Amino acid sequence: MKNIFLIIIFITTQSIFAASYNKPSASKLYKEAAELVKKEQFESAIKKLTKYTKKKPKDSDGWTLLAFSNRKISEFDRAKEFYEKAIAIDENNKTALEYQGEFFAQIGEMEKAKENLEKLLSLCPNSCKEYEMLKDYISGKAKKS
Repeated sequence: MKNIFLIIIFITTQSIFAASYNKPSASKLYKEAAELVKKEQFESAIKKLTKYTKKKPKDSDGWTLLAFSNRKISEFDRAKEFYEKAIAIDENNKTALEYQGEFFAQIGEMEKAKENLEKLLSLCPNSCKEYEMLKDYISGKAKKS
């Protein structure tokens, strides 16, 4: 029973990730980078995402993935910079707001994490997966990513 539960969590996590970054018109470079992130090959993903964001500097999702990848290898200064770029490009990027909120919680800046949660609530008055995931992350109900 426990194994089935873990499999369900894994499948859910993978589908949530795919929904966050599945861009129908994504370039080959972006798709390759997203696949590397999914496989937790963050350093390789960073190389591809660095190239991608140079080619597409106005793509908020590219900066979000680059920030997330840097966060996962504890490059917090770079992660902070890239989350800020992503949100400067698109202040309503729900995935960027969620992941930046997780980042704030991870580094102990809970007030900033809660600000992101409030912003997500304003974007999703009837809730959305990004709001729910950040709320669970802050409360400790979600697996810390």
